[in-house]
Amino acid sequence: MIRSSTRKVESSFPNARVKKREWIVFGAYTALVIALSFYHEMWRDEVRAFSFATSAASWAEMIQGLPHEGHPIVWYAILRIGFALTHSNLVLPIASLLIGIACAWLILRFAPFPLWLRSLAVLGAFLGYELSVSARNYGIGVLFLLLSCIAFQNRATRPLLLALPLALLANTSVHGMIVAFMILLYWSFDALDAANRSAIMSPASIAAFLLVIGGAAFAFITARPTPDMPWALNRSLELDGILRSILIDPGKGLLGFRDANIAATGEYPWRMTPFRPDVASRILVNAALIWLAFSMRKNLRALAVIVVAILTFEIFFKHVYLGSLRHEGMVLFLILALCWIEVVTRPREIREATGRRLAIGLLPLFAMQSLALPVLVNRTVKYPESSSRSYGEFIRSNPRYRNAILAGEPDYMMEALPYYVKNRIFMPRQRELTHSVYFDNGTRRQNVLTLTELAGVSDSVACAERVPVLLAIALPRPSDRPGEAAVAYRAVFRWTDPEWADFRASFPTVAEFPRATSDEVYRVYEVAPTKACARRPPAM
Repeated sequence: MIRSSTRKVESSFPNARVKKREWIVFGAYTALVIALSFYHEMWRDEVRAFSFATSAASWAEMIQGLPHEGHPIVWYAILRIGFALTHSNLVLPIASLLIGIACAWLILRFAPFPLWLRSLAVLGAFLGYELSVSARNYGIGVLFLLLSCIAFQNRATRPLLLALPLALLANTSVHGMIVAFMILLYWSFDALDAANRSAIMSPASIAAFLLVIGGAAFAFITARPTPDMPWALNRSLELDGILRSILIDPGKGLLGFRDANIAATGEYPWRMTPFRPDVASRILVNAALIWLAFSMRKNLRALAVIVVAILTFEIFFKHVYLGSLRHEGMVLFLILALCWIEVVTRPREIREATGRRLAIGLLPLFAMQSLALPVLVNRTVKYPESSSRSYGEFIRSNPRYRNAILAGEPDYMMEALPYYVKNRIFMPRQRELTHSVYFDNGTRRQNVLTLTELAGVSDSVACAERVPVLLAIALPRPSDRPGEAAVAYRAVFRWTDPEWADFRASFPTVAEFPRATSDEVYRVYEVAPTKACARRPPAM
């Protein structure tokens, strides 16, 4: 009798156990990302956004500078407001962590999928690291995407509540703009449905559409790169190859930098296995997408939007900007969002079954990216992503370098240092004291730089400012050719053996930072102001 009563009570509260498990997953996620943030070393792209947002004299100046950054305003606005309130550099990692934690809570609380899939989505390489611990502008895009999924079900009665997160999503990144248009495209298909046609044609819905389009237009106008930027679109599109790819092998078309893909399998230690990472990821991604397409076959608008989304990102990755892991994460969460919307727009009596069926298709993708999280955790704990923190500690521990000027080759390696030290930074290719590189095609930033020129300009700065210049030069990489190294954004660094001999005889090595998972590994030389510094002509 007691057992029977217990079973009856438990069956009366089926959600109580689920909520408890959700809180356990949420607590585990929160503890994990906070712990990882202590090991994470700020990388240059993270700090560059922070420096740009906080150094602009005014909001107008910040908006005018967006074309040189390649991203719309939302992330910069968050950092600028946060720094104005706290006057602390910690606003950079804390803002990113809070956004990741909010994303995890929304998924666990609202996503119409079984708990096992929601847990995999939260405890994975993307939300567990790339979109939370890594302080970039893509996590905020996923947050607005999730908010739009929650609002989508009530689009007929409260269209502006859906339009607002979509407009903000479009202003987080170019990838976010694409994602926002995919959700808008799904919404627009209501015009083909007799039951929803009157709602979408209402003044409120039309105003909502205009709000999203206006937000995207603002993002495009303010962040569109000028023609002299290296990332400006200037290549023709091979549409035939892309169309064949999406029909036959979309897993190949979505592959990004260093085999980055939407299942994060590129993070695995494939060198220890006989398998090729690109082939493994393609098979996995294709199988998952085929299942999802088959599951959506009765809802042509959902199928059409997911095909258009994959096609659009294939074009973008191939002809505009090759996808890194964080960009692939945006694509995966877009696929999750489209499945989410597919579930909540179905009749109530079949939503649960629809959610389970789509969850099976999403399982390979989210399971593999979840299995990749321990790999990222191990790497983050054992190896620094950047040498910036160690270099900053070295500078702070040496009173001699308290006022030293920092310079580097490649120059962009120094962009991460403002997070850790207050030393001035000199960009040799631009011949100016500034915290960030101006990535143009050679008008303002010297594309080809020799070791002799680098030594000369550093010596001139040390003489002019009467303080040491700490010159960090990247350690040789396997890809470097004898006498020449390719530098990001179409630049080159050149040297000869006699130049190196003269350089080492003139400037002592004071530190070396050879361990980092990124390319921010370098040897540091001291260029001290001496009586003989005038032997080189002024180069500033």
